[in-house]
Amino acid sequence: MEKAKFSPEDGIKIQTEHLNNWKKVLQPEVYEALHEYALRDNSKATDGYQICRGSSLSCYVENYMLGHRK
Repeated sequence: MEKAKFSPEDGIKIQTEHLNNWKKVLQPEVYEALHEYALRDNSKATDGYQICRGSSLSCYVENYMLGHRK
């Protein structure tokens, strides 16, 4: 049985959902930084696993809070 593909579009749908959740709880400045970080490499993704989402977004927020952002 062939494994279903996880396309970049599938990943972006999940990313959008996760970003919408973060938008509800973050200050606008922090959300804008997260949004820019999350979408930065979307156009280069060859599958959905390369789309920044989930714990990658959480780690960014934590690093932002700790002052370790790029």
